[in-house]
Order: sequence, then C-alpha cells, then structure tokens
Amino acid sequence: MAMVVSSLTGQTVDPVEMARWAYDSGYWVKGGGSLHALIPAAAEHWGLTVTGCSTSEPQRILDALAEGKLVVAIMGAGHFTDSGHFILLRGVQNGQIMVADPYSVNYSNRLWDLSLILSEASRRAAAGGPFWIIG
Repeated sequence: MAMVVSSLTGQTVDPVEMARWAYDSGYWVKGGGSLHALIPAAAEHWGLTVTGCSTSEPQRILDALAEGKLVVAIMGAGHFTDSGHFILLRGVQNGQIMVADPYSVNYSNRLWDLSLILSEASRRAAAGGPFWIIG
C-alpha cells in the first residue's frame, strides 16, 4: 500500500510508515501478517477510491490498468508465494501484466499472463478481494 499511496497521491509514504499505520489501526495480526481489510482501509484513509474485484472479472482488471489505476492482489500458493502475499498490478504491456512485487525485483521486472495471476490469486480473500482496484 505504500507503493499505491506514493504512486497515486503524490505523497511519499514509505513501507515503515504504512506498517506503523496498519499496526496502529488494527490491520496486523501477530504471526499472520496483514489483514485483507488493510487494503480498502488504507486506500480510503489516504483518500483513494477502492473497489473489490473477483477472479471472474478479468476485464475489469484490464480496464482499470488501462485507465492508469493500480490493482492490489492477494496471491495464494504459486509463483509469488508459498502461502499468502500482496503484489501490485501496475499496467499492461504487450497484453501481459506488469507487476510490482515488494519481495522480488526479478518478478517486478518481468511480464506475467493475467490467466496465471487469476489462477494463483487467493481463494480465501476477504474484504472484497482477491483484487482491489485503486485510483
């Protein structure tokens, strides 16, 4: 969410500041990481419009990215994680998805098929996920 806020608001929010806000606001679970509700709550806190999106709505994701919006995705086991991990979908190039992965520069520097992202998105998403369109 630090990447989202910094990209869309012109205000710089670093990961430490975002983590502090998430903790202070009750969106962190000891031993479990961030609650999915962190995504819409943080977006709203920083004045950004957010809507949830399911795996059955790939065109909404593509349209949002084409409009310059960002899409936060909670991923399940697969290429990006063994358990659960947030990534940012940041655009479309040559029909493939550009990703910003806070864990991997290599994953951020390559293009991904939307079908793979949809198939590996968390099936246990809450708070409107596994995708959140922001912008």
